[in-house]
Amino acid sequence: MIHRTDILWINNWNILNKKHIFSYLSLLGTCLVILTFPRLAYASSTPVSQTSTVLQSIHQDLSKNVDLQQLLYWQKTVDALSHNAHQCITEKSGNLSQIDKSLGILGSATAGEPKNLSTLRLKLQGEEKNLSGELATCKVLAIASADLAQKIHQKQEALHAAMLLQRDHNLWQQALALQSVPVSTWVGEREFWLMQNGQSIFAQRSLQISFGVGVVVFALSLLLRAPLARKIHRQHPPPVAKNKFYHYVPLLAGISTSAAITALTNTLSPLIMLLLVTWGGYAFTAMFLALALSPTGVLSQHFDWPPQTLRSTLRRLRSIATLAAFGLAWLVMAPNDPLSLAHQDFFYSVYHLTLLGAVFWLIWRAGAHGPFHIYPLLRALTLLALTVTAAFTILGYRNLSNYLFFGLLMSLLAFGIGLFFSWELTDFWSRPPQPSSHWQRFLRRRLKLKNDQPLPWIAWLSTITHSFVWLGIAAFILYAWGLTHAGFTLLWKYFITGFAIGNFHIQPFRWAIAILLLILLFNINTVIQQYLANHSRIIGHMESGARHSVLSIVRYTGFIIAILIALSTAGVALHNFAIIAGALSVGIGFGLQNIVNNFVSGLILLLERPIRVGDWIQVGTTQGYVQKMSIRYTLILTFDRTEVFVPNSELIAGQVTNWMYTNSVLRLMIPFNIAHDADISLVKEILVAEGQKHPDVLQDDPRGIPPTALLLDVNENALQFYLRVYLDDCNKSFNVQTDLRASVVESLLRHNVVLAHQQQDVHIMPKQILPMEGKLAQPTGGR
Repeated sequence: MIHRTDILWINNWNILNKKHIFSYLSLLGTCLVILTFPRLAYASSTPVSQTSTVLQSIHQDLSKNVDLQQLLYWQKTVDALSHNAHQCITEKSGNLSQIDKSLGILGSATAGEPKNLSTLRLKLQGEEKNLSGELATCKVLAIASADLAQKIHQKQEALHAAMLLQRDHNLWQQALALQSVPVSTWVGEREFWLMQNGQSIFAQRSLQISFGVGVVVFALSLLLRAPLARKIHRQHPPPVAKNKFYHYVPLLAGISTSAAITALTNTLSPLIMLLLVTWGGYAFTAMFLALALSPTGVLSQHFDWPPQTLRSTLRRLRSIATLAAFGLAWLVMAPNDPLSLAHQDFFYSVYHLTLLGAVFWLIWRAGAHGPFHIYPLLRALTLLALTVTAAFTILGYRNLSNYLFFGLLMSLLAFGIGLFFSWELTDFWSRPPQPSSHWQRFLRRRLKLKNDQPLPWIAWLSTITHSFVWLGIAAFILYAWGLTHAGFTLLWKYFITGFAIGNFHIQPFRWAIAILLLILLFNINTVIQQYLANHSRIIGHMESGARHSVLSIVRYTGFIIAILIALSTAGVALHNFAIIAGALSVGIGFGLQNIVNNFVSGLILLLERPIRVGDWIQVGTTQGYVQKMSIRYTLILTFDRTEVFVPNSELIAGQVTNWMYTNSVLRLMIPFNIAHDADISLVKEILVAEGQKHPDVLQDDPRGIPPTALLLDVNENALQFYLRVYLDDCNKSFNVQTDLRASVVESLLRHNVVLAHQQQDVHIMPKQILPMEGKLAQPTGGR
C-alpha cells in the first residue's frame, strides 16, 4: 500500500524531471569541475615586460663593439630567457587545455541555469582570453630570443674569424723586437730564473739536499730494479718490453723525490720546476713508449717494422714528449715572467716550429711503413696541415697558428692513444684461454665452462669497449678544435632528445639502448639454446632431428622477438609494419620470390620434419648426410666431404629420397655372375654362409629377412645370383658390400666355382660365303 506523501513526492519528482533536469545536471557538472580542477594557477618565472626589456637592450648593444666575453654572457642570458619562454608556452598551453576541458564539461549557456554556473563559465572564459594573450606573448618572446641567439652566434663567428686572421709581427720582426728590450728587463729575467730569496738557486742548501736525496733514491732504485722485477714476474726474468719499462723507473723515482722535497722546502724556483717537469715528463712517457715500441712490445705485433725503425721512432717520440713537457711547464710560468708577452712571441714561435718539425719528421718517416703506407692521402694531408701551420707561425698569424697547432697536435695525440688502446683491447679480448688469468678463471667457474671452450659474449664486449674508446677520442678531438661546453651540451641534448629528418624523429639515445638491448637478447637467446641442447630434460629424450627442429624454432622465434622489442625501444611504431609489409610485397613481386619461397619452405621443413639432421638423403644427383638445416637452405655433406647447399624450395617441390625417415634399416642386393656349369646348390650355400658370417647383417631380426641367395636371371653369359641381406644401419652400406663381395669371391674360388665373363661365339658357314668381285691383288715382286 502506497502512502499519500509518497504519491506527492513522486508527482513533485515528475515535475522536476520535466522542467529543471538540465539545471541539476549543470550543477553536477559544476561540482565536478570544482573537484577535478580546484585551482588554475599560471605565472611565468620571469615577468614578460622584464624579458622584453632585456632582449631589447641586448639587441641594441649588439651593434656596438663588444668582445667575446660579453657575447658569451649575452648568449647565456638569451638561452635562459628562451628556456623561460618555452616553459611559459608549455605552462600556458597546459592551462588552456584544462580550461577547455572545464568549459566542455560545463557546456554552453542555457536558459534557466543556476547563477553560480554562469559566473563560473564567464570566469573561465575570461581566464581563457587572458591565457591566450599571454601564450601569444610567450611565443613572440621565444621567437625573438631565438632570433637574437642566432645574431649573437653570427657575431661570435665573425669575431672568431677576425681574431684568427689577425696578423702580428712575423718571425723576423719578433726577433728584431728583442733588441728593444731594456737591460733592466734582462736582469729581471736572469733573477727570475736563477735567483730565489736574494741568492742563487744553486747555492741554496735545501735544494742541494733535495737533489742529493733524489740521486740516492735513483741509485737505490737502480740496484733494486732487477730483483723487484723478478719478484713481480714470479722469479722469472721479465720480457724485453717490460724490462725496458723498468729501465726508466729509477729515473722517475729520483725526479719525483727531488720535486717533492723542493716543494716542501719552498725551493721550487721556475728553472727547477721547468727542469723537473721536463725530465719527469720524459721519463714517464719514455717508460710507456718503451713498453709499446720495443721489438717485443704491443705495437710490434701490428707493425711489420724492423728493430732499427722501431728504435728510431722511439727516439723521435721521446723527443716530442720532452718538448711537450717543456712547453707545458713554460706555459704555466709564462704569466710570471718579467719579459712581456709580446716579446715572448719569438720564443713561442721557435718552440712551435721545433715541435712541428719533430712531428713532421716522425710522420714522414713512420708513414712510409705499414700500416700507414696504405693511407697516402691521409699522410699527405697531415703533412700539408703541419706545413701550413708552420707557415702561419712564420708569417705572424699567431692566433691562427696557435689554433691549428693545438688542434693538430692534440688530434694526432688522441689518434695515437686511440690506436694504442684499440690494439690493446684487441689483444686482450682475442687472447687464448689462460689458466693463470683470474678473470677468465672466475668467468669459467661461474659459467661452468671448460678450459678449451671460448668465453661467450667476447665479440660483443670487444665491440662495446672499442666503441667507448673511440667515442672518447672523438670527444677529445672536438674539444681540441674548440668545441665548448655549450657545444657538448647541445650535442648531448640532440643525443637525448633526438632530431627530425623529414617526418621521422630519431633519438640516438633510444637507438643506443635498443642496440644494447638487442645484443643482450641475442645472447640470452643463445644461452637458452645452449641450455636446451646440453642440459634440458624437455628435449633431451627427443631424437637429434627433433631436437634440431625445436632449437631452430627457438632460435628464429627469439630472433624475431628481440628485433621487435629493440624496434619498440628505439621508438619505431610497430603499426608502421603494415607499410613495410606493403613495400615487401612489391619487392616480392619484383624479385624476392625465391627468397620468400626458400624461407617458407624452411618453415615447412622445420615443422613437418620430412628431413632431419643426420638423415641420408638423395636430392637429384646429390647424395649425402643432412648436416645443417637453416631457414633458407639445407647443408648436405657428401661422401667425398663436399658440402652442398640445397635451397629449401627444391626439397619441398622436388622428389627427395630419405633413406632414414622411418628407420635406418637398408636392404642390399649384391649381384654375382656364375658360369653355366656351376653347382647351383653349392653357390647358394656359399652366398648364404658368407652373409651369415658378417656381423653387421641382420640375422633373426623382425626388421628384416635373414641372408638369402636368389637366382633371378639366366642369360647367354652367366647365371645371375643375388645375395639379399638387411643392415641395421644404412651408413654401413658401402663397407658391408665391400666385405661381402670380397668374402664371396674368395669362397667361390676355394670351391672351384668359376665366375662368368661376358662372351660371344662366332660360327662360320662355308656354303653361304659369297664370292668376291674381282681378284685378290697379287703380291708384288721382291722379297
